[in-house]
Amino acid sequence: MPVPNSVVAALRDYLHARRLAGGPQQAETGLFWHQQRAGRYSYVMTEKLLIRVLRLSGVKPDRGGLGPRIHDIRHTFVANRMLEWYREGINPQARLPYLATYLGHKDINSTLAYLTITDELLQLAGARFRAFGAHSLHVAEGVDNETH
Repeated sequence: MPVPNSVVAALRDYLHARRLAGGPQQAETGLFWHQQRAGRYSYVMTEKLLIRVLRLSGVKPDRGGLGPRIHDIRHTFVANRMLEWYREGINPQARLPYLATYLGHKDINSTLAYLTITDELLQLAGARFRAFGAHSLHVAEGVDNETH
């Protein structure tokens, strides 16, 4: 699961409180509901609220455009998810469609823009290649690979 159990528990508590407040229960209803106007938050308001959370948590300064943007957090999430899959011995290629869905993308092409190669990720990918694929590369002794 891409989110910790504590987040799942918080979302369940929210859904319970929403039900008690008379919020809609249909599956197609937006997750974050409120009683005003359209009954859901606009993209702009969602961004403002997330920035407020970042500021209240101390991740972003109180004023100005300094600090991480929402998409910076998405990049960090994807990089950390890839690292965890490598550490757990999971083939990340097979999981990319799940990651794309989690990020709200229709396919993995949009998700690939969020992949950031870090030193640790490069080391883990290299180690996996050495373990599973390097044996298939045979370099004959004395052959100059630059000219052949």
